[in-house]
Amino acid sequence: MQRSAIFLLTLTVGIVGSNSLVLSPVAAAVASGLGLNEAADVLSAMALYGLAVALSAVVLAPLVDRFGADKALKIALLVMTAALGVTGIAPNLNILIAAQVIAGFAAGVALPATYALAAHLAPAGKESQVIGRVLTGWTLSMAGGVTLSAWITDLAGWRMVYFLLTAGLACATFGVTRLRLESQPTSGRVTSPLRALKLPEVLPGLFAVLMLGGGFYGIYNYLGAHLERNLGLQVSDAALLTLSYGLGFGLSMFLDPWLDKVGPRRGLIVVFTCLSVFYAIFSGFADIYTGLLIGVFFWGLFQHAGLTLTVGRLTAIAPDQRGAILGLNSAVMYLSVFAATLVFRPGFEVAGLTGCMWISAVLALLGAAEATIARLRQRREAVPA
Repeated sequence: MQRSAIFLLTLTVGIVGSNSLVLSPVAAAVASGLGLNEAADVLSAMALYGLAVALSAVVLAPLVDRFGADKALKIALLVMTAALGVTGIAPNLNILIAAQVIAGFAAGVALPATYALAAHLAPAGKESQVIGRVLTGWTLSMAGGVTLSAWITDLAGWRMVYFLLTAGLACATFGVTRLRLESQPTSGRVTSPLRALKLPEVLPGLFAVLMLGGGFYGIYNYLGAHLERNLGLQVSDAALLTLSYGLGFGLSMFLDPWLDKVGPRRGLIVVFTCLSVFYAIFSGFADIYTGLLIGVFFWGLFQHAGLTLTVGRLTAIAPDQRGAILGLNSAVMYLSVFAATLVFRPGFEVAGLTGCMWISAVLALLGAAEATIARLRQRREAVPA
């Protein structure tokens, strides 16, 4: 039963994650299908989806602590399935945006609930392995969702992309509702996000999330523009980069047993340090497509390890407040998309993708410094790793 549950949680992350990524590559087709002149108008739906996820993760995700992660996940998936279906049949931009905003509110609950269930199902001492396996769902969204969406749009239109997402999430929802999951630890009340922020280690843990997410999105958000403007490449070339990244991200799960042994703080020292060195080296290959293709594979390895450790670090703080804490995690990660776009823009305008990589290297160094301080504080307080 545990294997079935983990598979369904992984599938859930993959489909929910795909919805946040697939609109960008098919934006032009969506705009044309809705009678719009500018693809940028369609991307407003993507932006509002992200803001809805961030808001929901703060305001609604604490409901996980009151009703249990399993119940919260089932309700969120039902709502999101309906929202994706409406997206696929949307006759105009306003309906599309409304459907995506509703999907965002549902995703803001579904992702924290999924992570909380993964931590709950994990045997003692194997939390990173189980959480890491569930997080490979992002591989499905990056390598599968983004890559396939462009091809499906060319063959059957953009609406088919959302019909397939709806069908996939409906299957995952049905599977989740059929599971008889063990009752989740609940507090019996809705935990205030501000109260969760006051818990020891929450703010430092969220800082690590911001450094990891900011470093990633600061490069990823400008990668397509770099390929088109500076290298003269096509969308299909960007798809291959995404596929290589997803492959590295997925294969990194074989490192998860090591992550359980070293613990999140020591692990993050290593991962952030490796990322800082990687970004510095990677910057030398920014204008070489083959170098980018190889580099993003290792980027996926490091990002998976970092994501597993940051989520695992937060889930261990207070089991009865996981919903609120993991909601803050999702909010910070989605807000880093917007923050990174603003912070990295001067670097991109001055030095292209190389400038973005050096900014990411600085963020990784800050992440390594925080992890080192957290580890020293942990040893001083004699807290188990």
